[in-house]
Amino acid sequence: MTNVRGALGIHLFLFLTILAPLAGCTGGSSEYSEDEIQTKIEEFDYEKGVSGFEPPSLEELDKNNKWTDKPVIDLLDKLKQQLADYQPPMPPAEAVNLKSENDEQIQEILESVKVLPKSDDEVDWDATWVHHVAGDINSLNPLTMSSTSDFDVAGLTGVGAISSDIDLNPVGNGTYIKSWQVNEDNTVHKFVIRDDLTWSDGEPITAYDWEFTFKLVKHPEMVAYMPAISSGMETVLYLKAYDEHTFCIFHEKSTAVNEWKDEFPVVPKHIYYESIAMDPSMVDSDIHLKLEETPVVGGPYEVISRTRGKNVVLQRREGFYMHDGKQVRDKPYFKNVRMEVITDTNTALLALSSGKIDEMQIPAPKWNTDANTPEFFAKNVRVKATEWTEYHITWNCESEFFKDPKVRRAMSYGIDYKELLDRVLDGLFEQANGPFHPTSWMSPKPPLPMFTYDLDKARKLLDEAGWVDSDADGIRDKMIGDKKVPFHFTLMRGQTPTSEKVARVIVTSLNKLGIKVEERATEFTVLQQKAQDHTFDAMLGGWGSGTDPFYTKNIFGTNQTRNYGQFSNKRIDELYEEGLVELDRSKRAKIYQEMAKIFHEEQPYTWLFYLSSLHGFNKDMRGYEFSARGPFHYSPGMESVWKVKPL
Repeated sequence: MTNVRGALGIHLFLFLTILAPLAGCTGGSSEYSEDEIQTKIEEFDYEKGVSGFEPPSLEELDKNNKWTDKPVIDLLDKLKQQLADYQPPMPPAEAVNLKSENDEQIQEILESVKVLPKSDDEVDWDATWVHHVAGDINSLNPLTMSSTSDFDVAGLTGVGAISSDIDLNPVGNGTYIKSWQVNEDNTVHKFVIRDDLTWSDGEPITAYDWEFTFKLVKHPEMVAYMPAISSGMETVLYLKAYDEHTFCIFHEKSTAVNEWKDEFPVVPKHIYYESIAMDPSMVDSDIHLKLEETPVVGGPYEVISRTRGKNVVLQRREGFYMHDGKQVRDKPYFKNVRMEVITDTNTALLALSSGKIDEMQIPAPKWNTDANTPEFFAKNVRVKATEWTEYHITWNCESEFFKDPKVRRAMSYGIDYKELLDRVLDGLFEQANGPFHPTSWMSPKPPLPMFTYDLDKARKLLDEAGWVDSDADGIRDKMIGDKKVPFHFTLMRGQTPTSEKVARVIVTSLNKLGIKVEERATEFTVLQQKAQDHTFDAMLGGWGSGTDPFYTKNIFGTNQTRNYGQFSNKRIDELYEEGLVELDRSKRAKIYQEMAKIFHEEQPYTWLFYLSSLHGFNKDMRGYEFSARGPFHYSPGMESVWKVKPL
């Protein structure tokens, strides 16, 4: 499976299209002559974003560098080897009849169903996997896709040089590349791709596609259309294709995240070379509308139909696993995968219970209700596992209320965690104590203590910070300038049932400290804008895990784009730079552990809980296993899932 997340918290993937080379293609409703196309290409100038760097020849690179081999693994093959002699704790067909009544049962189910088939006869090779997606697939363009639903399609259709394994470590993706080497200071990475790769239009996938796409990513006219990709590639100097199978990536400096910068979405030069020069927005021309609707892909599945707002249907691609009449890769387990869009969770759960979809993520409020009925268990099993996704309150550290770390610590002591976790959230989630999950390599060992509900400590800290009830009206206040300001703030939240329940606990808890909290449900785009403009006091939110802790710099580094709470700490900024250039994992761990201790003391957020992956699967599904990102968003992820042949 290709990654669905990467250096920026997401990985983007490789999609293509089934159109012939574009001489004579149309832009808008007008045909272009060959002369007009050539003029557009010259005006666009593909070298514009990368001029000034002269890559050495491959001979010079080999002569002047000592190469170190990086791991290149076909992770599905590796998993097959690991499970070859595996004996599950109980037969999978029996395990899926358990009701997931406690963590021991859930673990027994997971350890039993993660099996791969011992023989082809066990697999229903003609099966369709109906995969639930909660939002529409926005784009099949690899350069502009953005939603989780987009990435689900990408995971089965894309090609990539780098994969994330189940432990979120980068490895060379052996499905697509033969070798991956780095020089001594980790600034030059050399890749050799396999010679049995073709797009589904029959054209070979080559190193020149990587070089072409890199020039698009760096092109000044393209940045506005794919800002996330472009910002992630700022410190990549050049990508040079030396022949059809060999390319090198040149990094500005040695960093611990260079490996993740080697992965970005790739488009075919023979398709896009003319079309993008004529329409850099990739939305205004007929050709790009066709490319969006009829993609050609290089992964295990290809798109055969798309109905906006309803589904995208994928089909197993023979050209992926067969080449020149020989099988060169594992045959994908499903004939078809249908990405079914169902935005209403009640409707989705009814579809799962009736067998119309094969799996879905279960909302927490539904775990002990709709997902705990005889109708649900007749066809399905439910499982859960801890994710590294955390949920928190962001404090605006420039607000008069929350400038003082003592106040922020008081807020963290003022939350009734037992009420929140046990009663409101039904014991499904575990309390959080920072951005790094306690089981992660970058988290302090032993784990930092959890904040507890301690009103005495909270009151003492508020008193020390000058927030007292001076007029005995039940609300704390403080003189700020010449004005007495009551401690009355607004907590922004999303419009979900879970966020509403969480907010109520916070309001009730803090009221006991003499603090008045007004919670406000906010439409997502408005909430996002207020966050970016820093025009809020506090807000509920969450962050999923990226591939490396360095990427939390975007959240906690001074003046960074997603530092919505305007937190600033000089030592934190220094530690981010130290963690970036330190390559030794054990030494890097100490850097982020120090960082975690500062976050624990300063409390720029009040961390509430780590989310759990809550999923329901049809009883005939096998091969799924959970990473810190859930069951799919790593390699092999979706590619290891299969369905049992009917008896």
